Amino acid sequence: MSVTVRGMLDRSVQIDNDEPYMTDRSWEQVREARDIYLKRADRYYITDRWNLYSTTKKGEMNSYRQELRDLPQTYSDANEAWDNIPEPPEWATDIITED
Repeated sequence: MSVTVRGMLDRSVQIDNDEPYMTDRSWEQVREARDIYLKRADRYYITDRWNLYSTTKKGEMNSYRQELRDLPQTYSDANEAWDNIPEPPEWATDIITED
């Protein structure tokens, strides 16, 4: 089973032929999603792997993780935080899709 950022983080719901509407999210749900992505990003910090990355890639990963950690401080509303959970660097796609 694959879980993707777009699938997991989509707040729109459509019932039958009605117009889609947005569901509310709680801070608990935001933190749960954030923690999943932080945990998935941990694998990039294993020394053998980390040492192979360029300074640019290291900076991108560090920035991504910092944005995740800062979500509760950056947004006062859980829905806004949910809608703005950052995408990981393009080269780290296994963070957003995992079997």
